[in-house]
Amino acid sequence: MRVNPDNAPDKQAEYRQRLTGMSDADLWKETKDKIWLSAYANNNPRSCYHWQCDATYDEWQRRDGHADRYSAAHTEVVRANT
Repeated sequence: MRVNPDNAPDKQAEYRQRLTGMSDADLWKETKDKIWLSAYANNNPRSCYHWQCDATYDEWQRRDGHADRYSAAHTEVVRANT
């Protein structure tokens, strides 16, 4: 089994730290990008896009106390691609 170096704990911590420094507008774009990429990589459970998508959810949860903006981004991505 191939190990994806992008899934290393230090890479995950670095990415999460980068999210905390983003503006809401930048996080919104990042969230939509990662939702789409995670869906595109659905045949690869080891893809880094899955945990990155989860990290955007967690960041919205941290900022707002809920994930409504993540859910809105998800809805927007789904509507744009159906």
